Amino acid sequence: MKHSLKYALHALVILALTCQAGTVMARAESGAEEKTQLEAMVVTAEKRRENVQDIPVSITALSENDIQDAGLSDIQGMSRLVPNLYIANWGIRGTSYAFIRGIGSVNNEPALGFYVDDVGYMDARSFDTQLFDIERIEVLRGPQGTLYGRNSLAGVINIITRKPDNETHAGLEYTLGNYNLNRGHAYLRTPLVKDRLFLGLSAGGESRDGYFENSFLDKDVDSRRSLNGRGFLRWLPSDTLDVSLGFNAEQLRDGAFPLAKLKDLDTDSSKVAFDREGKYNRDSTATHLKVAWQLPWFDLTSVSAYRDYEDEASNDQDFTTYPMITSHETIDDKEFSQELRLASRDEENARVKWLAGFYGYKKDKDHLMALDFAPGMYPVPGPVRRLTDSNVTTTGTDLFGQATLRATEHLSVTAGLRYDHEKSKIDHIMDTTSGGTTLMDSSVDASDTQDAWLPKLQLDYRWTPGLMTYVGVSKGYRSGGFNTSHLDPKDLTFDSEFSWNYETGVKSSWFDNRFTVNASLFYIELKDQQVVQLLPSADTVIRNVGESRSMGVEVESSALLAPGLTLDAGFGYTDAEFKDYKDNVSGADYTGNEAMMAPSYTYNLALTYRRPINHTWDAFTRSELNGTGSFYWDTANTIKEEDYKLVNLSMGLESERYDIVFWAKNLLDTDYRVVAFEFPGSDPVGQSGDPLTAGVTFRARF
Repeated sequence: MKHSLKYALHALVILALTCQAGTVMARAESGAEEKTQLEAMVVTAEKRRENVQDIPVSITALSENDIQDAGLSDIQGMSRLVPNLYIANWGIRGTSYAFIRGIGSVNNEPALGFYVDDVGYMDARSFDTQLFDIERIEVLRGPQGTLYGRNSLAGVINIITRKPDNETHAGLEYTLGNYNLNRGHAYLRTPLVKDRLFLGLSAGGESRDGYFENSFLDKDVDSRRSLNGRGFLRWLPSDTLDVSLGFNAEQLRDGAFPLAKLKDLDTDSSKVAFDREGKYNRDSTATHLKVAWQLPWFDLTSVSAYRDYEDEASNDQDFTTYPMITSHETIDDKEFSQELRLASRDEENARVKWLAGFYGYKKDKDHLMALDFAPGMYPVPGPVRRLTDSNVTTTGTDLFGQATLRATEHLSVTAGLRYDHEKSKIDHIMDTTSGGTTLMDSSVDASDTQDAWLPKLQLDYRWTPGLMTYVGVSKGYRSGGFNTSHLDPKDLTFDSEFSWNYETGVKSSWFDNRFTVNASLFYIELKDQQVVQLLPSADTVIRNVGESRSMGVEVESSALLAPGLTLDAGFGYTDAEFKDYKDNVSGADYTGNEAMMAPSYTYNLALTYRRPINHTWDAFTRSELNGTGSFYWDTANTIKEEDYKLVNLSMGLESERYDIVFWAKNLLDTDYRVVAFEFPGSDPVGQSGDPLTAGVTFRARF
């Protein structure tokens, strides 16, 4: 059955490409002409509304149509459309390894900022969530410390949801697929009082069976169940004041950790075998209040936010059929942030544009980890439990400013500076017991203070309205912290990580905005780099390992090849290696090794075509190719992921009110890994990537 589906989908690919090519030839022969342009993208990446082609930053912007055409439902799928962005969601929806230009995070603080409607998510465990009712996604590459602060030394992902206005919009979307996939969402946006008060509501849910089977327990491993809701109330008491209140909630009830030895996955990538069934639960709520006030001389914006998530995961920690190590983990995380910024009015041809602000935050994280070891794992006759209970409180205050001076008609100079001050405190207890007897215990009550100055300097030159070049330098910063699980007291804390990014680029638009090409070259130096190291106890610790560097290029292009036919292409190349790194666990010197999870290249190619077939319906096809170059999963460069490519296809009919789209992802059923690692003294384990999936999506707009 699986092979029949595969051959049928291959036939659909050939049909889609034939239809696209045939239509283009027919239009060329008929001499059909129609004045069209690429869609102009207005973004808020630099905290003011600007055309993406006018921002001298390496940025990818995905519109609502882009998201819908590509069938994006999570950030891992989104990452395949962004050069030099690599995201691995694995195990549970609480583990997202996100890397840009070879810089990222494993179990430490994120290296890229993640924002939804101006609200920062401070913990990577909440990045992987269902995407629905999204207006656009913006991905900025390179340090964004001046405007975004800590933990954005690799870049920033901005997600902007759709907002209500004077028009009533309602609709729903439902998807059915193999593995018993059911996913849908509904939305309503409507005015309550015309020109003054507006309401937006949306809700989504997903369920599916697991992609992988535990052959020992005869059960699916990674089944998914989730519910999401979002509410938005917008009030315009005057023409100069815009007040909005947002709320969202999420509930996850998933299976967990479809991991197996790599050598077993090479035999059968869909099977794992271990004796303890895992689970993952997450409950989160968040609310934010945004006030935008247009004053006579400047704009004032305030964003207040509170987020709370509770996270629970249990799993077989040794990933074998023997009862050796099991894990149970709970996290309760509360985050509060307040941003206040002043900005010059958006006036056309203004000689000076400026922005200044204050950002404050508090994060309170309770983390409980219980590891149970079978008899014989410790030099005692009975089972052993090691319980780690920690509370980490982090508070920070930041001041920032950025100004752009149009020195001449063509030349602009941008300078920015941010001061970050952070204080963290830990209360930590670790007890190891067996049969009611304490084998070892320890406690820590400590605090740490860190600060950083984050400058930025940039020049851009606009040769013509459609051609701009730029060059700049900026500093990035990732805060240090505490290791809640450590064996050596010296590993209790780790220091901040800093980077310098040197970049030059070009943005261009040609043929009456029918063709755009953007490119950038970068060179990054990192000092006191934070690297996660695996311990024999099945724990991880973060250590500062010295220096590394990353350099490369990104190119993105969009073209209207014919009316209705669009080609989107992107390519990224990264060369990242350690300049100074000695592993204190193994005693090895990894200087000169490649940085982990830094694909040598990424590329994406998509051909999208719409053609009217009558007065009501349009035919739609999209063929997509995504490629990932080889890279290493570990700093020792012993576990390698070979290059691979994924093919996606969608075809359907669209009208003003209804759509029906048939789709397939990983059409060739390519076998690849989304994670691999090795605890000292054990065989490498990993998780296979998603297999071939296919289904149909229905949309209705009212």
